[in-house]
Amino acid sequence: MTDTLTFAVSIPIGAWRPSIVQTFASLKAQTVSLNIALLDASGDQRIAEAAEASGLIFTYRRHGPDRSQSAAIDEGWREIPGDVLFWLNDDDQLQPGALEQVQTLLQADAEIDAVYAHSDFVNGKDQPHGSHDQVEAVSDLLYRSNIISQPSCFVRRAAIEAVGGLNPDLHYVMDWDLWVRLYADGARFHYMPKILSRVCMGERTKTGGITFRRLWEVFTLVNTHAGPWSACKSTLALAAHTLNERRRYA
Repeated sequence: MTDTLTFAVSIPIGAWRPSIVQTFASLKAQTVSLNIALLDASGDQRIAEAAEASGLIFTYRRHGPDRSQSAAIDEGWREIPGDVLFWLNDDDQLQPGALEQVQTLLQADAEIDAVYAHSDFVNGKDQPHGSHDQVEAVSDLLYRSNIISQPSCFVRRAAIEAVGGLNPDLHYVMDWDLWVRLYADGARFHYMPKILSRVCMGERTKTGGITFRRLWEVFTLVNTHAGPWSACKSTLALAAHTLNERRRYA
């Protein structure tokens, strides 16, 4: 008889946003065995108050400074048990039943290392505005474009540990960098054409911002794996796409 797979989620928080209440609620609604690590570097008491009010049991909590968001996520994964790893930011929420669907699929096929799906987008007023339009089946396109939506991606712990976890020096593309290293290492991805999460898009969110560091991280990642011409195209495409999304979700 196959043991039931368990999940481990890290929640890195750098500042208070009211949306964290919905993030917690979306985890509370899941029906699988779930260990939760809260990594709070905000220094804002409202985070602790929201955690206490959520009704969640946190396997690990740290309120205090950290090296980086990526380092915080890895810290959480190290400190809690769980066969399948993922993380949610404070503007991400899981759909009801999301983890149960992933659990069923992974338990049915031990050769699958990662499951990923689509995400719905909402604006700052929590109004729906379509879904992630760049998610598709994994191929070498991953070296030029991040075709995996982070809050809807769930990876076996063994696969993540095999590639050394997240790069703590990356602030914007640590998810994309992880997918690329998993893919290059031969990890088997399974694309699920369903909506498993929702993401708040807006100018104040990290995903909605354009900074030199974000563009440089994109250029460097793509240049490493696909060369300078692809890196230039991907960086320009990212900037144009982000500006368009900011106008759309304003």
